Amino acid sequence: MVKQLNLFRAQSLNVNRDFKECLATIVNESGLSRVEFMDKMNGVASRFGIRLIKGNGTGGLTMATFEKWLNVEHTQYVPPIAAITVICEVGNTLEPLRIFARALDVEVIDEQRSKRLKWADAYLEARDARKTMKKLEAEI
Repeated sequence: MVKQLNLFRAQSLNVNRDFKECLATIVNESGLSRVEFMDKMNGVASRFGIRLIKGNGTGGLTMATFEKWLNVEHTQYVPPIAAITVICEVGNTLEPLRIFARALDVEVIDEQRSKRLKWADAYLEARDARKTMKKLEAEI
């Protein structure tokens, strides 16, 4: 199903500042130093074959680039899309994805929430089926 975007809503699609603030918060609240967080990112990226930086360099993410990613004033330095999953994994959070989702009026949910929603849908279907059965029974 394709969702039609509302062009007149107040929410901005420019999420760079919110995204970078979110990244800084994740790193600050991780209990790791910035160097340790960056090293973990490089380890995860290496294990899964993900390039965290652009260009021809074969090295991983450098501290200089990482600091630019975290600085909200450096708006031109944003992690590539491939790095977002690595950030989520290392930070053990879905919040970066939620930043993007909120801009589009959608929600990112975890597996547990997904199961509860599926249960609720099944419950409502069963309730509706019981109502239909009662109507049919009354007609018999």
